[in-house]
Amino acid sequence: MAQVRQSLSPTANLLRNSRLFSLPNPLPRPPVSETFGAGISKASDSATLPYPTHQAIATTKSSLARGDWGLKRPLPSRSHLVQVSDPVLRVTQLDTIEHVTDFDSAADHVRTRQKWEEMGVPMMKGMTQMREYDLSGTPPAGAFEVRDDTTSYDTDLGLDEAGLPPPVDPIVHNTKRWKHEGPWLPGLGAEGFAEYLTKEISKRREEFNKYLVEFVKNEIYTTRRLAASKAGETAPMDIQEAEIWHQQQEKQWSRITDAEVDAGIKALRRETANNPLGSKLVTKLILPFLRLPEIKFKYKAYAEDASNRDIDQYQFDQETAPLSTHPSAGLGYLRTKAYIANHPILGPQSSPSPVPARVIQPRTTSTTKEVYARLGVAGFVANDQFRSTDTSSASRANISNARDVETIDIDTEGGKKVLVQPLFGSVKNDGRIHIKLKRSSGPEVQVARGELDDKPPVREGFDSDPLMSLGDVGKSGIKELDEQSERAKQISSFLDGMTSKGKGRSRSGLRGLADGLR
Repeated sequence: MAQVRQSLSPTANLLRNSRLFSLPNPLPRPPVSETFGAGISKASDSATLPYPTHQAIATTKSSLARGDWGLKRPLPSRSHLVQVSDPVLRVTQLDTIEHVTDFDSAADHVRTRQKWEEMGVPMMKGMTQMREYDLSGTPPAGAFEVRDDTTSYDTDLGLDEAGLPPPVDPIVHNTKRWKHEGPWLPGLGAEGFAEYLTKEISKRREEFNKYLVEFVKNEIYTTRRLAASKAGETAPMDIQEAEIWHQQQEKQWSRITDAEVDAGIKALRRETANNPLGSKLVTKLILPFLRLPEIKFKYKAYAEDASNRDIDQYQFDQETAPLSTHPSAGLGYLRTKAYIANHPILGPQSSPSPVPARVIQPRTTSTTKEVYARLGVAGFVANDQFRSTDTSSASRANISNARDVETIDIDTEGGKKVLVQPLFGSVKNDGRIHIKLKRSSGPEVQVARGELDDKPPVREGFDSDPLMSLGDVGKSGIKELDEQSERAKQISSFLDGMTSKGKGRSRSGLRGLADGLR
């Protein structure tokens, strides 16, 4: 093996031992801009991108001292980007015209991912659930559920050899997948759509016709079987006669003529002409056959830029576009928040330690009144739990207790901070991360502040000596208890008199007891 390595060319050694050819191509830069009401877009070249576009690389301590990062040439050790405790870099250009390697720090996204791992936040799928999720309800489904985390297309909609529909596997037969083989048609341009029709659709015409015939036969068979069940046709009581009856019914249901198939195809076409995106031909046949993501329209007749034409009252729903990455985005692999935080001193806790969040934007700004206050958590910007437009009594009580984010705090050094619990996160189809937060107000706040005194609970309004608390003010009303209380007070008074002055003579006590003791 050593002789083989010695005989390799310099290019082969470079491919084997260098990171030069192992770096993937960078992703397109996402737009970082905001559009205001007048149509003016405000962009920033120095803003942190919503997701990384270049591969982050690191090196060992010994290689760092030599400036060796596994690239074409060593990187300068005097650069302030590598003079940190744990440098992480991204290479923007391997070789420029000046024969240098252009690099930048990748600590922004790497440290953000490390902070996310420390919080232990599970990932879920879908931004709709993120907006409509109620903190008092059941938690939403995670990004690793079997029904959603699938990329398999092992399904068959036709009839089997016996003329019966094959059994459907609920785990495999699923349209809620996060990755599709076909493109998202609304995202294609005119040239891309024409090229897709020419190269992909035209050569699968015969295959689609067979698929269409099998689909229509399956629909006719299912309709006949359902009509027979609604008609009340029952099998005989005898087992053998029931089997013969079932076989006869199956043959009758699966006997389908060409005329019935043609009528079924025409019915599908008429339905598609009335409702293109919601018809069976599109949702149950074309999209699964071409393996395309789901397409939905969004009604925008009441939007600000809506027109009077019917064709402009609808637009493609961008939130139904397929995800560019896995729903978890590689940030975490927890399915739920159902785990117990173990404190090193106090033991298991009902809630994990809260995370400090900085108030980035209060509800009341210099120009507008926002619905939510925006908090910064571990490098992400999230909305506060409380809204300013809630009218329920519970919401008004919560808002009254959350006035600390109503206006900007200019007195606190570093800005106002609140303790929150990150519940879960979600990835949008454009790669942006959204977090759902909950304010912390329980014992976990005291634990986070270091108040670790393990004290027994104290009962309020409780006297340690109930006999002395009775006194002459009132009695319990029970004869035996009142007699014992009176006798106990006499004994206590006598013992107090024995320890006082007067040669052991008690000024008050039980009658005859003092003389007997003397």
